Amino acid sequence: MQTVDPAPDAEWAALVDAAHRNVSELEHFNHASGQRGSSWALPVADGAYRDIPVWSGKGLWLRQVRHAVTNTDTGRAAVKQRRIGVETMMAVAAAHARFADSTTGRDITASVAKIGRVAGVSESVVQRARRVLRDLGVGHEVVRGRLLQSREFMAAELHHGGHQRGAASVWALSSPRWVIEATPRPAAAQRRSPTRSAHRVQTHQQRRQRQQAAATKAAASNPQLSGRDTLSLGSNVLEKFSRKRELTKRAPHAGATTTNTNRPLHTQRAAAQLAHLAPALTPDGHIGQLVDVLVRTGIDTTRWTGRDIADALTRDTQSRGWTWPDAKSWNTGGYSVQNPVQYAHMRLSHIDFTAPSPSEQRARIDAQRRAEQAARATAVAAARSRAASAEHRSAMRANWRTLATATSSTRPGRVLE
Repeated sequence: MQTVDPAPDAEWAALVDAAHRNVSELEHFNHASGQRGSSWALPVADGAYRDIPVWSGKGLWLRQVRHAVTNTDTGRAAVKQRRIGVETMMAVAAAHARFADSTTGRDITASVAKIGRVAGVSESVVQRARRVLRDLGVGHEVVRGRLLQSREFMAAELHHGGHQRGAASVWALSSPRWVIEATPRPAAAQRRSPTRSAHRVQTHQQRRQRQQAAATKAAASNPQLSGRDTLSLGSNVLEKFSRKRELTKRAPHAGATTTNTNRPLHTQRAAAQLAHLAPALTPDGHIGQLVDVLVRTGIDTTRWTGRDIADALTRDTQSRGWTWPDAKSWNTGGYSVQNPVQYAHMRLSHIDFTAPSPSEQRARIDAQRRAEQAARATAVAAARSRAASAEHRSAMRANWRTLATATSSTRPGRVLE
């Protein structure tokens, strides 16, 4: 019996081509909508940002929001109507600013639950704070969150490899003209001596006296606008200070007994980062004094970075209900710390640093996520390896046709009566 080569499976080839086209279209859709991160965000239509001004930067925007809700009739009425406190409002605003584009303040795709966890508040508080941002014109909901459609669901699975049923709203932070004009310039932004010679003759003590005088004057007029930064999320800690820190090591005088002052490099890095994030903790002299504080309090800087320590101070400040530094419970002489080293030792010694640090927690979560992704990739590869190839399917169909032909030829015919 002559064997006939089977015809190519045109239907199967068409299905494979359609699947390839569908994947290519979804990849183009994800690229055109600017997908990033570990979740899929709703696309923003062209021109949606046309009428929304960009923000003035993270630090200035937070300062503008604080001034608006504490010093303007519109802002005070907004927080009163929405039943939210100033510090809680600033905590939610800082959480939004954390996820915003650093240049424009746009493309905030974090969910309400995520922002609530970062700010340490409930989802209902986040919703009320968003209404205040919208009332003041400093926050705009560009796309309303919703459940994903079938095509979007497949695009999300192609983007991050997981199942995603819905997407959060897309927000943009803005600095409208009236808020910029109403907010006074920070004292740290005032121009100093115009000549280099005058700048060289200024001593560190003179500069500190002027800054303390400005901070005391600002605190007397409005405690919410302190000249000193604080570690509270709703405070001025996010503002950038331009003055340079004196980090040079003083040489010992003649006849002095020198000791080994070498400190671990990771401890020095943690102290420098902590001083950058919390200027009020920066010692008047050498930065090594803050390094010694970290050593005396027993903080393992191989696990706790300066940012981790600053975050722990922020959580401790919020749990105590303080606006740090707290002038009522510490003899600070206004809103500036007179002894930063002693104050840092007091605050850090009351915090438990034996638990896993935020950096370790993030590393553990990232490792778990990578392991899950690798397991999914292995499962998909195993499933594909078990699937029959096109040649095997063609051979099985040919064998089936041969058996069917042989069976029909040997089957006895029915006898007609």
